[in-house]
Amino acid sequence: MLLKLLISFLIIYINIFSINFSTEEIDWIKDNQKTTFTINAYNPKHIYLYENEAGVLSGVYINFFEKISKETGLNFKFQTLKRDDMLNLLNKGEGDIIFNVSKSINRKKNYNFLPTLNSYTLGVYSKNESLIDIKYLEKYKVGMIPTSSDSLLINQFYPHLNNVISIADNGNFGFWALENNTIDALIGKSSNDILKTYKFTPFENVPPSQLWMAVNKNHPTLEKIITKFKLEFSTKEVADILKNERPYFYRQLLSNQQLLARIKRRYSNIKVLIPDIDDMLPIFYRSKNKYSGYIIDRLEELSKLTGLPIIFTSDSENYDIKAIDSKMFQSNQNKNKQNLYYIPYYKIQIGIFSKHDANFIDSFQGFENKRVGIISFEDIDTNLLNFLHNFDFYKIYPDTTEALNAILRNEVDYIIGDFKIISMGVANKYLENKIKVAGFLGGNNTIGFGIKKDADLAQLVDKLFPNHLAESRILQSELSVSKKLSPNYKYLLLMLSTFFIIIATLFYLLRKATIASKKEKRITKALVESFEAANELNDEDTGNHILRVNLYSKFLAEKLKCSSKFIKEIGEYASLHDVGKIAISDMILKKPGKLTSEEFEEMKKHVIFGKELIKKMQLGSIAENIALYHHEKWNGKGYWFGLSTDAIPLEARIVALADVYDALRQKRVYKDGFTHEVAVEIIKKERGEHFDPALVDIFLIHHKEFDKIFISH
Repeated sequence: MLLKLLISFLIIYINIFSINFSTEEIDWIKDNQKTTFTINAYNPKHIYLYENEAGVLSGVYINFFEKISKETGLNFKFQTLKRDDMLNLLNKGEGDIIFNVSKSINRKKNYNFLPTLNSYTLGVYSKNESLIDIKYLEKYKVGMIPTSSDSLLINQFYPHLNNVISIADNGNFGFWALENNTIDALIGKSSNDILKTYKFTPFENVPPSQLWMAVNKNHPTLEKIITKFKLEFSTKEVADILKNERPYFYRQLLSNQQLLARIKRRYSNIKVLIPDIDDMLPIFYRSKNKYSGYIIDRLEELSKLTGLPIIFTSDSENYDIKAIDSKMFQSNQNKNKQNLYYIPYYKIQIGIFSKHDANFIDSFQGFENKRVGIISFEDIDTNLLNFLHNFDFYKIYPDTTEALNAILRNEVDYIIGDFKIISMGVANKYLENKIKVAGFLGGNNTIGFGIKKDADLAQLVDKLFPNHLAESRILQSELSVSKKLSPNYKYLLLMLSTFFIIIATLFYLLRKATIASKKEKRITKALVESFEAANELNDEDTGNHILRVNLYSKFLAEKLKCSSKFIKEIGEYASLHDVGKIAISDMILKKPGKLTSEEFEEMKKHVIFGKELIKKMQLGSIAENIALYHHEKWNGKGYWFGLSTDAIPLEARIVALADVYDALRQKRVYKDGFTHEVAVEIIKKERGEHFDPALVDIFLIHHKEFDKIFISH
């Protein structure tokens, strides 16, 4: 608890990125608070937008528009449409927003089109896996729904397919015609058959595409607002929504099928065989005596879907699902071995790692006369073993930890294994400066679930795993997120030593507030330097940010020809602009996503706390004004007091510009840094809005000096 409290004292600058609406957009939002905008959805059967068991629309985009409504006060109403009604709206140019439509030249006259998350590939469905050869599609009776996005793509990429049969759309994407043998094959989207009932063969020449959200051109400002929220709607946010929605969505789809009923009759629980490894990040790992990782998330979905508890076991004879069925270089050969059904969930890319001074390798020949370690969770491919017998030395390690320790002890020169798994092992153990990527060997093998004997259970697991293009990409992104499972103790010791300097200095300053001016300033300087040292340790967040803000601010004051006292004080105290954040809750400061309105109101109080703390230090009005007013804006739309123009003290106006420039340039864990040129353009656009026009003019004349300060510090 003490460590957590100390860490919260170190965080003195976390930039809050919220959607920045223009004056026009803000006025439009105010004028349309009582308007209800209708969102029309045709055939909402995807997880992004679907009708739940109660007949209420659910899915990712419900969450998306609820977020817009909560943060703007705008009102939205969803309603489902029949196909003819949707086409009628599109043709007449009516309706506010229409979901899941294709884009055409005629429709562009009345609507602007924004891409949805509903990505797909176009292909051919058939009931018999051996029936259709897509290269000779002209031989078969092929059906397609006319005036659909499918037909637009076919006309563009396969205009010679003139024997396609037009079939009516009765709401099930045309599968009725395939089921009744009216056609041999059906052209459709990969996302249509969510339960994987049919054989799907994609067209090789048609690129992945998406359906669109059509926004009526009568609402151009609404389109801009939706676009801004789409940019903020992160992959992680969508992945979290998908993880919550998927079990309920698939349970609804399976409710009328016998498959789920048979499994629930057959099992009272599902026993999962867990490997004796700790660090197969991000697929599987143990943390605080708890199993976690991508496959654990999928198993939890299976439990929610079936209502059956998952029991983890180490009994290799008594299990239903083997969580990790892998041969690191040969896993595909496990399929149907000993009545074991194989469902892949992870594609392997073989990587080579070494200490930073080793040679880069791009083929097996590079291992000659080298000591090679291999990470394998089970067995090694016989061909690879035969190849390695030609080398003087190789050794097999059961998991990432042992292999990384071996290379650190110089037991081996290189280790081979899955690139992502080893990379995350390196990151989790803070070894980035010691162990580097030394090459790639490719590989098309996979890791998957081994399901013992039961074809129904294998089919259910296969259905649950994402095959819809966008859904799969978003959930698979979880496999690219680095996870830190253990603290970097060396790093924490450095931080702790800084904590004590800061805390001791703060108490000293508060007790000696009436001390002689010269001595007070020396202590203040030590305080500022302590904060700067603490921030340098935390380079993922602020780095040298506060030092650079001092330098930018002093530079601007010099160009304004301010008094020497003003220049000296702003150069010393600009870095204390966010000192009040030490009084803000750690739960708010460290929150990875956007703050709620209540949390943001609490965050804004840091300017009050900062001013009061500096007042007790008796540093003078310039330091106090910087802390209290640096979030005010020239146009009066800042906080805490909503001051505007010259009512904002000059020192606060200067620090505001310096602070924003550096924040734009900085790379954060949740964003990439902007280039100097982009940062300059953003500040230029905010002339007379956020920033004092006179300061922006000086900045534009001398902007290269800002770039030099950023690069050199």
